[in-house]
Amino acid sequence: MTVNLLLALILLSLMVLIGGLKGAGAFLSLWINFGVLFVMIILINWGFNIFVVLMTCSIIVLMVTILSTGADEETILTAVQTSIIVMVILMVIIIPMQSLNEVQGFAVENSEELEGLTLQVAVSFVKIGMAAALLATLGAIAEAAVAIASGFFELTKHHPDMPIKKQLQMGQHLGEQIIGTAVNTVLFGFMADFLSLGIMFVKLNYSFADVINNKLFVATMLSMLYAFLGIILVLPITLILIRLKYKKTDKNN
Repeated sequence: MTVNLLLALILLSLMVLIGGLKGAGAFLSLWINFGVLFVMIILINWGFNIFVVLMTCSIIVLMVTILSTGADEETILTAVQTSIIVMVILMVIIIPMQSLNEVQGFAVENSEELEGLTLQVAVSFVKIGMAAALLATLGAIAEAAVAIASGFFELTKHHPDMPIKKQLQMGQHLGEQIIGTAVNTVLFGFMADFLSLGIMFVKLNYSFADVINNKLFVATMLSMLYAFLGIILVLPITLILIRLKYKKTDKNN
């Protein structure tokens, strides 16, 4: 039995033990998302339009991730709408930014692993960088969208007579707390990824200028900033969608 298989079985056991059927569904969603990403890599390698493939696969990943939470229909619908809108906004930002910052491809630090391999592959590393940057934000966006939407609708369920303006104010306060937690989660993930790279920079006596111009550091930092931006955008967009929903309901009534 390999270490990866053993860890996967431990993860499955804990998720089922703690989360029951929802935990099993979440574990299954991990493998579905892995399969979607694998198919996306194959399609890009075959020469399909990377933006069409990226948009399609990203929406599937968001749908699978959000549906696996087992939330109610109203929460899932709002979270999916919010996540897709935020994803499109980030895509509009990431495409020009990745073209300008020139951090695509491999860094000098990767030269040892690439020794003896050819880099003459018929794939645009700029576009691959765009895809990687967007995919790195999807988990944080989906998590924040579900948390904020479910929290708000749970609030309205327990306080149905509360004015909508007051509900939105309390929802905003709740969302701000959730955003703070989500941002810290992304930050600590970045720090964990950067730890070994930071130690290497210190050991090799990199100057501050060398660090901030290093391709690996800049790419990781940009991915973190994109995730921060996505998480922050989730709250106002969720509240806007909820307000529009209530206005539509009042108009129909």
